[in-house]
Amino acid sequence: MSIKLIAVRLPPARPFPVLVRVQWLGYCALVAVMVTYYLTVLLHGAGTGVDFACFRAATIMFAHGGNPYDLVQLWRVENALYNAPLHLHPGSPAYYDLDRYYNPPLFATALTPFARLPLTVGYAIYAAITLGLAIVGAWLTLLALGWTRRRGVAIAIVIVSPCVFLIVWSGQQSSLLFCALGTALYMLRRERFELAGAVMALGWVKPHLLIPVALVAPLLLFSPRVARRWYAGFGAATVCGLLLTVLTTGAGSILAWLHALFGYTGYVDSIQTYLPSLAGMILVMAPHPLNKALAVAVMILGVSATIVILTRARRSLDPIAAIIVLMAAWLMFTPFAHANDDVLLLPALAVAWGRNGADGGRLLPRLALWALSALPLAFLLPRPWDVLGVLPVGLAFLCCYRSTHLSHAAESCASARTAW
Repeated sequence: MSIKLIAVRLPPARPFPVLVRVQWLGYCALVAVMVTYYLTVLLHGAGTGVDFACFRAATIMFAHGGNPYDLVQLWRVENALYNAPLHLHPGSPAYYDLDRYYNPPLFATALTPFARLPLTVGYAIYAAITLGLAIVGAWLTLLALGWTRRRGVAIAIVIVSPCVFLIVWSGQQSSLLFCALGTALYMLRRERFELAGAVMALGWVKPHLLIPVALVAPLLLFSPRVARRWYAGFGAATVCGLLLTVLTTGAGSILAWLHALFGYTGYVDSIQTYLPSLAGMILVMAPHPLNKALAVAVMILGVSATIVILTRARRSLDPIAAIIVLMAAWLMFTPFAHANDDVLLLPALAVAWGRNGADGGRLLPRLALWALSALPLAFLLPRPWDVLGVLPVGLAFLCCYRSTHLSHAAESCASARTAW
């Protein structure tokens, strides 16, 4: 049975036309300032492609039998690749400091073609791919949410967002997760539940972000039949990834990755000074040793409250919008998110603005748009002002949760409940 996207919402607020024009002119001015900053950093700033350089070093190490999770080995290779050829020393603006590798071995193996290219060429191609993934993820998310108009405008907003800039600039892979999330939502709308689960397995690239949502969402929102199909796809894709890893880098690389990953949770607050979530800012700002206990408490309480609310309202929710709310809640309360991971909040912004942007005249969606268009760069501000970086995730979560897309009447969701 096909699922029709049905949304019951209150009449959207309609501000005066002159005020609307002033707001959009102000937003365009903000975008112009941001784009100028992006170009300045890309052309004249330091650190461009820093994370891609780390991934490249890990790929080279695996190709030669090394272990990139060993910091001594990793630093030796990174220094030989990026400092020694240019005779760079500590204090030089272009000096490459140790950048730790925490991603799975298979991700490094997948980057083998890039490692065979010169750094600048490989980074340029990789950056173009990450931007393309952000565009595809936005397009599929809008299709899943039933947008038929203004998709070009929405995708343009995604392209100029600071979180996408940070992904391209540093060479991060958060846009891959965004594309995986958008694809999974689209597959759900098409009732391809196995494919949706399989795509979410790409979340193992950064397991602290998508994997909790991939594991919890089916239990909360789907029927047992649909949940089994989702988990079947997710499990099959995960097993395939494990087998490929064993064949390419050996079973020991999986154990080394897990050891590095769990070790990171123990000292993240000593190497990270900015984690833009509610629990993350508590982790880096609260005094030791209370910071970890407080961060874990906030995470457990916040996520638990969200799960209880979604479970009680299950019969009146559109499952796709509910998954997006759960994603936003996780980013709000997990202590391990970064500014570039705010790209995973863009589906929440699309839900808050309503289909085709119909609810964009309301205050909260407009505030969330402005926050996501500037404040992911709040780490540039001195403390305590950098705490403003929590506003994008907080506003996105709040306005998405309050969105009228989650106010389905029971009779309007009869077909969705029957199929899901």
